[in-house]
Amino acid sequence: MRMSFKSSFVLTKSLSVVFLAVMLTGGLTAKAQPYYTIDFPFGPPPPVTDPNMDRNDGPLPDGNGSSPFNVIETGVRFRVTVPGKVTAIRFYKGLGQRDGHYGHLWTNDGNLIEQVSFSNLPEAPSGWLEEPLDNGGFHITPADTFVVSIFSLTGDYAADNLGRSNWFGTPGNDFGTNPNPIRVIAYDNTNEPDGYTGNNNGIYDYFDNPPATDGQFPTTGNGVNFYVDFVFLPDPPLPVSLTDFKATTAISDILLSWKTQSEQNNRGFEIQRSNNGADWYAINFINGTGESTVTKNYSYTDKALAPGTYYYRVNQKDMDGKSTYSAIASAAISGKGIVSLFQNYPNPFTSITSIRFDLPRTQHARLSLLDMSGRELKVLTDKVGEAGSHVITLDATSFVRQTYLIRLQTDNGIITRKIVVR
Repeated sequence: MRMSFKSSFVLTKSLSVVFLAVMLTGGLTAKAQPYYTIDFPFGPPPPVTDPNMDRNDGPLPDGNGSSPFNVIETGVRFRVTVPGKVTAIRFYKGLGQRDGHYGHLWTNDGNLIEQVSFSNLPEAPSGWLEEPLDNGGFHITPADTFVVSIFSLTGDYAADNLGRSNWFGTPGNDFGTNPNPIRVIAYDNTNEPDGYTGNNNGIYDYFDNPPATDGQFPTTGNGVNFYVDFVFLPDPPLPVSLTDFKATTAISDILLSWKTQSEQNNRGFEIQRSNNGADWYAINFINGTGESTVTKNYSYTDKALAPGTYYYRVNQKDMDGKSTYSAIASAAISGKGIVSLFQNYPNPFTSITSIRFDLPRTQHARLSLLDMSGRELKVLTDKVGEAGSHVITLDATSFVRQTYLIRLQTDNGIITRKIVVR
């Protein structure tokens, strides 16, 4: 059953028609402010009603049927491009529309998520009516599709059937700088390749059973735009938008690369490596740009690695000490290696130094600090290590300034090196 409209200016029978006086832009400028499917830059549209409308009769405009209970649910399907919360449901009430409205938020397969009542108090005679959701709203993500709808106990609703596009839920003139993250979906999902459209997005259903405040999931497509809306508050943006973190093998080196789409208060990136994806240690620090609104590219090469599999992540650090981890990337170096203990760096040193050792295969490794007489002073690691290069950090802040030994014990034997604390 499809609704068809004979007139471009008057919708008869159980219909309150609203016309727009201005074109919608759909764009907002301030961060963290709410977004709507419909945005009126110069205020709400003037209400227009048909004085001859008989709201006690519920036939469809094309005369193909009627609701025995004269009630209707009108709505719209939508997605968002960023995560955030639906904080309220709203609709436009034209002059002459009677009270008795409930708002609903549904999953795309018809499961009711939230319901609000506009009839707890006498409704305003006309204009935009808005009711907040409980508990601060319902969190949604770009991965899912939802439906917002208004249930009318009297069969009254507002709609625009002039076929004008780019009014409902589509980016306006400032798209690309401050785009509206809400995307309304065409009822037939074919008007555009990705299904997003500002036109022909109405969905509705008349009731075939006694009315109930929990409404009825609307599924019938229609070529009009119903004035059903919601308030969407995007999650606060992260100070740094880090993307495309990759690890690429080049013979015995691994090249790490990543991008930032924007930066705010960004001190830089601590690069961390792991040999098993669980135990992490820092290998370098790359300074950030600090403040940026354009794409920035970063890279680091982890050089001369022993054969093995390596895992990497970036710990992005703010100026105020807060930090956020990137996704994990991995890469492998092929070939056969040998057990090696490298000279610590720096050497001599006063407080902190790094010690690298390589293992050709998974085996037990014990790395310890000794005095020059061979007495073990500190065990740095004593566990099974994976094949590849390993780095241990030694803090010698409290050590006596003198020469020490570092000893590596593996299945292949013992290797020692001298280190100097100054």
